[in-house]
Amino acid sequence: MPEHELHVISNGKLAWAELAAIAAEIHPYVTAIHIREKARSMDENYIGLQFLLDKGIPADRIYMNGFPWIAAAEKLAGLHLPGRSPALPTIQNSCKGVQRIGLSIHSKEEAQLREEEGADYLLYGHIFETRSKEGAEPRGLQQLQNVAGSVSIPVIAIGGITPGRVQSVLDAGASGVAVMSGIWEAADPVAAVLAYKYGLERTEVS
Repeated sequence: MPEHELHVISNGKLAWAELAAIAAEIHPYVTAIHIREKARSMDENYIGLQFLLDKGIPADRIYMNGFPWIAAAEKLAGLHLPGRSPALPTIQNSCKGVQRIGLSIHSKEEAQLREEEGADYLLYGHIFETRSKEGAEPRGLQQLQNVAGSVSIPVIAIGGITPGRVQSVLDAGASGVAVMSGIWEAADPVAAVLAYKYGLERTEVS
């Protein structure tokens, strides 16, 4: 696992073929590609996963959001769960074979609880204003610092993060960033991914 992680999370706006085509171009440069399609059924998410696998995206680069049995059956790299999920020990039997389990959290207390339960990483945000959370107050860098400083597992920051904001997020203690529209809706998704990757790697060697 690289020191700083780059997670690319699907935005629920693309057809499976388009999503898979972009994923096929960007997967060599990212830590994880998340299938996060809350408006689609379990069966539809399974079909979407097959699109990605058929395009040559390796299972060890894909994270499924929700649906533990899919992640386990296909031996995916990760399973990501929402903050309202049951305690991890109650569901870990259905996640055997999955390399990492992560959760979305919204406070320091949640972060500490999920670490105690055995989470491998946490997703925290939104850090900056973002179109996907219009009207909702961003949590900001200070709260990110508080959360990241309260746990020993990686905290991945999400929400309004541009390549130019990567440095400030890492300085606040994040172990990486998660991006949605900044990559899927970019005119050149590969160039967009490389801009984030450069920001993360530049910090590692500085």
